[in-house]
Amino acid sequence: MSLAAAILLPLAVLTGCGSNSASSQAQASGSADLSQVTLRVAHQNRQTKALMEAAGVLGDVPYRIEWSNFPAALPLLEALRANAVDIGVAGDAPTLNAFGQQAPIKIVAAVRGPTDSTNILVPKDSPIRSVTDLKGRTVSPTTRGSIGHYLLLRALEQAGLTPSDVKISFLQPGDATAAFASGELDAWSTWDPYAAAAADSGARVLVSGKGIMSGLSFLDAADKALQNPAKRAAMKDFVARFHKAHQWANTHVEESARVLAQAMGLPQPVTQAMKRRGPTVPVPLDGALRTELQQVADNYAQAGVVPAGLRVESFFARLD
Repeated sequence: MSLAAAILLPLAVLTGCGSNSASSQAQASGSADLSQVTLRVAHQNRQTKALMEAAGVLGDVPYRIEWSNFPAALPLLEALRANAVDIGVAGDAPTLNAFGQQAPIKIVAAVRGPTDSTNILVPKDSPIRSVTDLKGRTVSPTTRGSIGHYLLLRALEQAGLTPSDVKISFLQPGDATAAFASGELDAWSTWDPYAAAAADSGARVLVSGKGIMSGLSFLDAADKALQNPAKRAAMKDFVARFHKAHQWANTHVEESARVLAQAMGLPQPVTQAMKRRGPTVPVPLDGALRTELQQVADNYAQAGVVPAGLRVESFFARLD
């Protein structure tokens, strides 16, 4: 199977039900009857469902989960905006891009993962040795507003270049994978699993996200779902299970790598590289996080990706 075919995962909907135990319902929602709730969960590259199943946190879910799979945050957030899903995982930069487009969504939970899971890559025999060497070259930041886009903009700024100094080609992950493999791109700014898969195939890391990226990802929820008390209760329960799954993955690195390889159709060395980058841990939605996210928003606004003056304070929602 080609690299492009292996990591381009089409939109798919998967369903699953847990038991309707009275104790689980009471713990999750108090008086809410979650047995009548279907929570529509969006994830990228099948990762969330795979880890949660492997961690054993889905066995007694008192509501039905309908899973939708996406290859990147951009189409996932579009589905949230259209109220086609209720809650989904996306990085800080694409979440801010959605806020800049006035998407009716809110942040309900956060995690921080390894910052070197986003990289600017070049072919192994490329003459490009520094960011300044990208001048006049064709670079894909994958999708517009993505964490790959953010890394490229910040790397260019730090090197004294502007976006107009390079030829930017926005591509969906599968198209970017194929273009990079065929030599149509001089460089590719992307995230795991695409970054790890490209490196496994011989690509060289030009710029790591360390020192640039926040590593933040969010569980974003559609406003319409948040207006439903039973769905809010289900989302609160889901967030707790989501965090438990990451705690399990942090202490079962090799097993989680095996699970992800099977779920995503990738070689296990790729997912091992992903998981060995470091843990993913819960982050409180406190003032420190909001200040950090505001800085990302300000950087994005300076680059013209989001409107100037975008304030993050109104983009959070409590589930209790």
